[in-house]
Amino acid sequence: MHISLAILLFSLLLFASSSSQQQEDNELNVRRIMKDMAIIPDILKEPPKQLLKMMYENSLDIAEGKTYTPTELKFQPKLEWDADGETFYTIVMVSPDAPSRENPMYRSWLHWLVVNVPGKDVMRGQTISEYYGPLPPKDSGLLRYICLVYQQSDKLDFEEKRIELNNAEGHSNFDVEKFIDKYDMEQMPVAGNIFEAKWDEFVPELMKTLYNVSE
Repeated sequence: MHISLAILLFSLLLFASSSSQQQEDNELNVRRIMKDMAIIPDILKEPPKQLLKMMYENSLDIAEGKTYTPTELKFQPKLEWDADGETFYTIVMVSPDAPSRENPMYRSWLHWLVVNVPGKDVMRGQTISEYYGPLPPKDSGLLRYICLVYQQSDKLDFEEKRIELNNAEGHSNFDVEKFIDKYDMEQMPVAGNIFEAKWDEFVPELMKTLYNVSE
């Protein structure tokens, strides 16, 4: 009886230690990758505190720094991070490479913005810009995309009006840190993830739907 209890306690401690080590490894990895991919310090001053888990349909989990296609990322992902249920958060996803990494004249292009998110219940947040996935132009190469979570001081009144998906001007040249400073959020993101995407056949379809233009 005592031996079985001891084995159970040892197993639980071993599992907790393993989970803690995995979380620490993930945090260090996402910080390193953001520096390696020049997000730090070009776009952000501070790396995220922890890895933001992004889960797309068909059981696609974003591995930080990896490459995906617009087809794989066309629907809003589920997000997971170590959130406080009594705290409000802002979620923002941008591409600093619009229209290309060599000529980022629209840096950064806003792909998703939800504020006043209670805990990690994104659906109950205030959507300023609905999610739409990567739109890398043909022959633009690999473009970087970052998704970040910031902690708010409280539930806030945001001046920004809702940006319609077909409003290209409203999505271009979005300055993440300027927005964060405006509402006195912590400079260091609570969580974040980064990936790359390249053109595929879904891009012309989305461009036609959003802007009624063909590539």
